[in-house]
Amino acid sequence: MKYDVIVIGGGAAGLTVAIGSTKIGKKVLLIEKKHIGGECTWSGCIPSKSFIHLAAQNTDPTNIFKEVNKIISNVYSHETPDVLRDMGIDVIIGNPKFIDSNTIIVDGSEYKSEYIVISTGSSPFIPHIPGLEKIEYLTNENFFLQTEIPKSIVFIGGGVISLELSLPLAKLGSKVTILEKSKVLLPLEDPEIGEYAINCLKENNITLELGVDEISFSKDGIKTKVNFVQNGKNKIVECEKVFLSTGRKPNLDDLDLDKADISYTEKGILTNDYLQTSMNNIYSAGDVCCPYKFSHMAGYQGEIVVRNIVAPVIKKSADYTSIPWVIFLSPEYSRTGLNEKEAREKYGVDLRVYTLDEKTNDRSIASLEKKFLLKVMCYKDKIVGASCLGERAGEIIGTIQLMKSLNIPLYKYVESIQAYPTYSDVIRKIAKMANVEHLSENPILKLLRK
Repeated sequence: MKYDVIVIGGGAAGLTVAIGSTKIGKKVLLIEKKHIGGECTWSGCIPSKSFIHLAAQNTDPTNIFKEVNKIISNVYSHETPDVLRDMGIDVIIGNPKFIDSNTIIVDGSEYKSEYIVISTGSSPFIPHIPGLEKIEYLTNENFFLQTEIPKSIVFIGGGVISLELSLPLAKLGSKVTILEKSKVLLPLEDPEIGEYAINCLKENNITLELGVDEISFSKDGIKTKVNFVQNGKNKIVECEKVFLSTGRKPNLDDLDLDKADISYTEKGILTNDYLQTSMNNIYSAGDVCCPYKFSHMAGYQGEIVVRNIVAPVIKKSADYTSIPWVIFLSPEYSRTGLNEKEAREKYGVDLRVYTLDEKTNDRSIASLEKKFLLKVMCYKDKIVGASCLGERAGEIIGTIQLMKSLNIPLYKYVESIQAYPTYSDVIRKIAKMANVEHLSENPILKLLRK
């Protein structure tokens, strides 16, 4: 059967391409190996944020995984194969393989297309750790399939997933330990954010071990012993469950990419700025090709692919200069653009840094916020980076991200009246700082002051 577009993988990127291409009149086939919705729906964004929210609402620990899976089912109900078929998309659940650059085979049937899009996502990277084969371990793929909260759990790796899940687990009564190889937590963020995260873990009775090496596992009855070396000393921690949070790997297996002459490495499929692979009619989007493994990045790349399929003569390139993300700590943390160290190294003394904290933010004072820190960095009035730690940090950075993406100077925000005391007005307050400096550097005003 012949199609205009074949999409391999039904996660955030694949759904964006399939639905977008269908809406502009293309005949589309979507092939998914497991579940439509991908990691975000089943084992990523949706369940993890639901878990965090439900724990904060003091949900019964014996019932919380049932509630999480109800939410997953609710989200999935909007993206089932039948829903997609009603949109006009052909859907196959099966294992696709390339025959050539225009042909895919699934369970013995061949399908041809002018364009093919690979959006197979990523999976947890499982490192070789001595004794791992002797234990049952968790990853984000099976964590939400549990029926009860573990009495104790050790996270291997101190990244975002570990931090986000450890806090609600501790609140629900689990004894939590995090083992991290690095001596720094959240090394990509400004130092004060890593320090805050460490203090947050301590306040919630979560044990954090940094500078850990030589991890191994052994069984002691129903308990698992996690052996490790720290500062030259052998240490052991016992637990009921082990969670591996050791990175991601692209889903490339069994696609027979070589038969279509598609270039790739262990890090993923290689693409150009337009998200074309080594074969111009084959595109890739999402975790399988992108170093920024966020659902919103997968969706963004999917939009770029649709645009370039529709208008191949005037292709649009992907722009990675303004990428926002949120870490759901307590409170949450969000950033877009450069951190302060990166910005100072790039712009030097010409960088302007504007900050507002819980002592100077009226909304924080009124809401009794224990911690709030908004930082916006500008070069020649343009935003080059911003971060926020506090309630609604994601939404605050969302507004700043919009301004940054559209190259709107920070001081321009003062022209928008915001209700007081809201988080929107917090941005206006920091914009007023930038506006004062902007006015002070205006040559006409400088002349009038003489």
